[in-house]
Amino acid sequence: MSEYVKPAFLIFFIIIVPGVIGGIMAANRGRSVFAWCLLSALLPPSLLYLYFAGPLSEVEGVFRRCLKCGKLIKWRDQVCKYCQSVRT
Repeated sequence: MSEYVKPAFLIFFIIIVPGVIGGIMAANRGRSVFAWCLLSALLPPSLLYLYFAGPLSEVEGVFRRCLKCGKLIKWRDQVCKYCQSVRT
């Protein structure tokens, strides 16, 4: 058994895993999956921005627009956290 890490494992953990995670996070926030997959693979710290950034558009089952104020809120929320309107 060798005492060093094989380069294939480094490529997998340093490039592919952050790219896949970035793509999944982008899809859940209504952002470009391919662009964020590539950006996350090349610059893994960009995942922090994607994690804290809000959504750009409605995503079925994840985010929806409030009918009163138009802000994006979580799909399951019954009360808008911005204008306190109740979902009917």
